[in-house]
This record gives sequence, structure tokens and C-alpha cells, in this order.
Amino acid sequence: MPADTTFYAPIGYSAWWPLMGVALLILCAAAVAWIWVATKPAGTIGVPNFVPPRHPQGVKAKYLALIDGLQNQHDAGHLATRAAHSELSLAVRTFVHEMTGLRTQRMTLTELREHRLPLAEEAVELFYPGEFSRTGGDRLVSDSAQAARNVVREWR
Repeated sequence: MPADTTFYAPIGYSAWWPLMGVALLILCAAAVAWIWVATKPAGTIGVPNFVPPRHPQGVKAKYLALIDGLQNQHDAGHLATRAAHSELSLAVRTFVHEMTGLRTQRMTLTELREHRLPLAEEAVELFYPGEFSRTGGDRLVSDSAQAARNVVREWR
């Protein structure tokens, strides 16, 4: 068995290999960051599989007519002050439900605030005294109806 005494040095690696390794690590970190950003919850609580109305102007017109009808019923004496405030509150809440998909019909004022619905929140807060006092409160139904109309008109 002849012994070969020549020394063979290891072959040097190209400088591109470490650069490709670093690039691969950066690419993996970017993919993880993208997945994290794409799947984190939004600022407001959304409704899964909710499809907004195709004709929001039609929905607005329907609720403006409903609010006008409630005010006319109250003015004609067919609807008590307390009942008018309750109906206006329900109309606003149902309108918001149709526009967002959130089940706002039975939400408290605090829950409306948590869902960041400022227009609805302000209107419902105005309805509360007339809705929950024994006499219907001092708030005029015409003022409450105007607040409800503002919610519908200013909704985006």
C-alpha cells in the first residue's frame, strides 16, 4: 500500500453562499411578518361573510321614510312619546345592522361604543331618556327623529 504524501487543501467556498443564506433568512422573516400583518384582527370587529347592501342609498331612503312615518304617527297622537323613542332607537339600530351586519338591535350603549359606531352611539344616547323614563322624558320626538335622520344621512 503505497502512501501518497501530497497534501490536498480543502476547496474554498464562493462568497455567494453566505450572501444567499442571509437573503434566505431575510425572505423567511419577511414571509412571517406578512402572515402576521395579514391575519391580525382589524381595528373594528368585523362580521365574517357579511355582504354590505348593494344599494346603500335605497336602504337609507327606506329608513328615512320609516323615521318620517314614526314622527308623523307621534304628531297625529297614535304613538306615545316613550314608544316613539323606542321605535326610533330600533330604527337606527336596525339601519346600522343592515349597513354593517353587526347585531346592533339589542346592543347596549356601551356595546355600541365598543364597536366604534359613533353616529349610532350618539343618537341612541339621546333616545335613552325618552325611552326609559316613565313619562317619556323631556326630549321632543321631533329632535330625536332629527338625530335619527342625521345617522342615516351621514352614514358612510
